[in-house]
Amino acid sequence: MSKNKAEEVKDYEKLIAKAPSLENKMECQSRQAKAKAWLKIDERDLLRQTSNRDEFLKHSLENYLLSLVASDDHNRDALRFLALWLEHSAEDRANRAVSKHLKKVPSMKFATLMNQLTSRLQDVDNPFQEQLFELVFQICIDHPYHGMYQVFTGSFSDTNERDDAAVSRKKAALKLATRLSNFNKTSKIWMAIKSTSEAYCVLASEKNSRYKSGRKLRLDISPAAKSLNSTLKAYPIPSPTMRIPISASLDYSRIPVILEMRSEFSIASGISAPKIITTVAENGMNFRQLVKGGNDDLRQDAIMEQVFEQVNELLMINRSTQQRNLSIRTYRVLPLSNIAGVIEYVSNTVSLHEYLMPAHERFHPEDIRAEKCRSQIIAVQSKSPEVRIKAFKAIKERFKPVMRYFFTERFYDPDDWFLKRQAYTRSTAAISILGHVLGLGDRHANNILLDEKSGEIVHIDLGIAFEMGRILPIPETVPFRLTGDIIDGMGITKTEGVFRRCCEFTLETLQKESYTIMSILDVLRYDPLYSWSVSPFRLAKLLEEQDLSNVNDAGKVSEKRLINEPGEAARALAGIRKKLTKSLSVYATVNDLINQASDERNLALLFAGWAAFA
Repeated sequence: MSKNKAEEVKDYEKLIAKAPSLENKMECQSRQAKAKAWLKIDERDLLRQTSNRDEFLKHSLENYLLSLVASDDHNRDALRFLALWLEHSAEDRANRAVSKHLKKVPSMKFATLMNQLTSRLQDVDNPFQEQLFELVFQICIDHPYHGMYQVFTGSFSDTNERDDAAVSRKKAALKLATRLSNFNKTSKIWMAIKSTSEAYCVLASEKNSRYKSGRKLRLDISPAAKSLNSTLKAYPIPSPTMRIPISASLDYSRIPVILEMRSEFSIASGISAPKIITTVAENGMNFRQLVKGGNDDLRQDAIMEQVFEQVNELLMINRSTQQRNLSIRTYRVLPLSNIAGVIEYVSNTVSLHEYLMPAHERFHPEDIRAEKCRSQIIAVQSKSPEVRIKAFKAIKERFKPVMRYFFTERFYDPDDWFLKRQAYTRSTAAISILGHVLGLGDRHANNILLDEKSGEIVHIDLGIAFEMGRILPIPETVPFRLTGDIIDGMGITKTEGVFRRCCEFTLETLQKESYTIMSILDVLRYDPLYSWSVSPFRLAKLLEEQDLSNVNDAGKVSEKRLINEPGEAARALAGIRKKLTKSLSVYATVNDLINQASDERNLALLFAGWAAFA
């Protein structure tokens, strides 16, 4: 407003100079005097509001920190504090306020936010970087297994020399690594984590003509696997994929460490030939791990798993969701560089595709095969929506659902069968609603696992989020996967009863905790390593193509950025905020989502590889 008024004053100045008569000149001078008076008032108001805003910012930062010092009842405020601090990290007033109390806060309250903290490290001499560096260093001292891996990742990742921010970030991580290796209290653990992580990265990138999907191989045929085994024996550490609770006493001496690797490993499906290894801890526990290399950046998946875990905490404290044990199954994802990482292997699971396709042939041999269904969908992919819908309906009539048999084949006791089917329905409801809120896409049958012991479902490969699926060459048209087979597994009531009510309870909880959820996601806005667009490599994978030449522009990301794609981030977060509003009742919203997700007119328009017919 004051800017407009200042321009008005200048315009009157020009009119006075060009006034054709004394009367016109005096009129302009009178109007200019009034505009100047209003300009002074506007400037005083702006100064007062700026001063008030600075005071509010100072008190907010200080009080968040004092709250974290005084009590453990509001530890989630660490998210709100961090989002506010990162937003104003360039302001001296904010950094002075933080410096008063940051060192008094137990580092455990920031340990779960190491991904976001390390992503903002820069080799720059300013108050924000000094405090951030010390905070990250303190977390590594107090909670080495929650902090050092992120430092290793930052120091070991390849960087584009033209990306000044990335080069600066790596320099800061290398400085931190040097300090950890020279500090007496951390040098031994740092050397163990650094050595084993380097060995994991070598194994992830190792290529061999014998590495074919599904093959089991002996350890001694792989130099990288043998080297990793020797390193794990020399530097005993807990499994990188082990869920280690944050210790308030800072004592991690009783955590069981790895003794060795099993003598065999296998190759999982994928272009990069991921290796499935098993490590044995000193307490006898086996930890299966997927060691993955290639072009997929596991950091996207790691951060989505972090969001899932934080949302789980909200579901656990709400009475209606807690009573029904509504939660999201999570697994550990540990990036070790921008091209390698370790993923917790989800045991006792089978992919939806792996179970459904043979089951269709066993229980309905008269139906058409899945391959023919896909080829018929591909044949009409470029036709009008009406033609595609008609073809999809014809396929559905000859491809009957079989998901119900998953439970009858595995759980013979009626009570057990009922409980496992209920667990399946509840877990499907919880992830469906959270997936809708987060805009989770690419939910084809290979990205959903079925737990053969609990009946729960587990979603993997979470890189397509925040509605990115809607801008793919073949856009996704449904909020979550609710195909005929998914519904068939819910029993005679289908989407009514348990599924609908659990969807309602989950959405109600997320709406109630919308401020906390937005705080969780708002931290990502200031994470320069989180990509808000689809990378060309992931897009090529989605399209089942090897040639990236057609998708380079579709997923191009700016090479030079400090705060990642602010426009896209703001759009994504605005979309989530809109979904969490209460403009419609929970019942009406869930009803609309179920209708959208199961509508054949939407399913018919999906990419053939999504297998919407199953």
